[in-house]
Amino acid sequence: MKSLKSLIGAGVAVAMIASLAACGSSSASGKTELSFFANNTQDLYQPIIDAFEKKNPDIKIKFSTTNGAQAGYQQTLQTRISGGQLADVYVAPPEQLNDLVKNGVAKDLTDESFMDRIGDTNKAQSTIDGKVYSMSVTAWTNAYAYNKDLLAKAGYDTIPETWDEFIDMLKALKDAGVDKPYLEPKAGLGALVEGWIGYDSSKQSKSIDQQIGDGDSTFAKSYTKYYKEWAKLFDAGVMGSEVTGLADDQVRSEFAAGRLAVMPSGYWDVNTFKNAGINFAFGRMPMLHKGDTPFAPGSADSGYAINAKIDGKKLEAAESFLDFLSSEEGLKLIQDNLGLIPATKNYTPDIDATFTEPYDLYLKTGNVYLNTLGWPTSGRSALRAETFAQLQQVALGSITPAQATANLDTKLKTLS
Repeated sequence: MKSLKSLIGAGVAVAMIASLAACGSSSASGKTELSFFANNTQDLYQPIIDAFEKKNPDIKIKFSTTNGAQAGYQQTLQTRISGGQLADVYVAPPEQLNDLVKNGVAKDLTDESFMDRIGDTNKAQSTIDGKVYSMSVTAWTNAYAYNKDLLAKAGYDTIPETWDEFIDMLKALKDAGVDKPYLEPKAGLGALVEGWIGYDSSKQSKSIDQQIGDGDSTFAKSYTKYYKEWAKLFDAGVMGSEVTGLADDQVRSEFAAGRLAVMPSGYWDVNTFKNAGINFAFGRMPMLHKGDTPFAPGSADSGYAINAKIDGKKLEAAESFLDFLSSEEGLKLIQDNLGLIPATKNYTPDIDATFTEPYDLYLKTGNVYLNTLGWPTSGRSALRAETFAQLQQVALGSITPAQATANLDTKLKTLS
């Protein structure tokens, strides 16, 4: 799930930049100062910022971020909006875009020249009432990162195609002495459930989550069978309740240290795992049945938005920044430094060899699915967080999968 792609970094503490109000248009140096709030660390964004400032010596980027998972960024973004301290340019999660537009803090980008570079799929995710309010330049998909050396101990060289075969492999890994065959982080439990739902949705005129959002179905009716399948991990003893206390960076660290055989991951982890020096690759996320078309959690990435309340030189600087980010130079820097995969009309990314299988299976085909896009626009973030909270209780044995889905229906009613 997308939370696994917490691009905040592995526990890196980043100092918060004070005073993000959009007032004023220039700094003491005479340059136009542009505040930028993003869901990633400054060390990863700095090469992008440096390149932009070199091309635009009259503009100075003032960067800020927050620590924690994606949900933490969204909470901080909302706090800054409420406090009137929203940055000039910011990353706009699709779950919040509707609220950002309603609050009048996302500029209409529909007719900007740089939007001609953006693909229709990415534009569609950033569109409210026919207008595009953020510039999404990349796309993401989950995949399973696997340690080739550990899999070889059980006689495997890749991830099996079906869920039951995958669980059999995890059992074989345990029997072969691999202490940690598989882990998911607490904010990403049920990592491949969305892929299963995506495939089943592809055979229907309306996605399963759209049916739930429209009141034609319920979580209890639609999700229970998927949660029961996922719970087989605990029944088989190949993943334990300790996952309810594991953050993204902890799971990532176990894999990078060579102690974990398989984990949900994505392209953003390529450099981390390469630097760790382990023998790894990324593979498919198993489907429920043989012959099911491979699907994985994924979508267009969050886009870059401009604060609708700025004008003058600040607005010109913000537009120049988005123009740079969507240029060939900017896109290559985004891929190289943020580990995101560009998905625009003007740039063809070189995909690392370790990620070839999931790129071909999911992103090239468009076989990705994000459940939140089918839910009511108000409260998507809260409902997604609730899915993880309910699965944590399933992992602890406190509730059954059926109780978890019933609780999601209860939560949905409070948001409508």
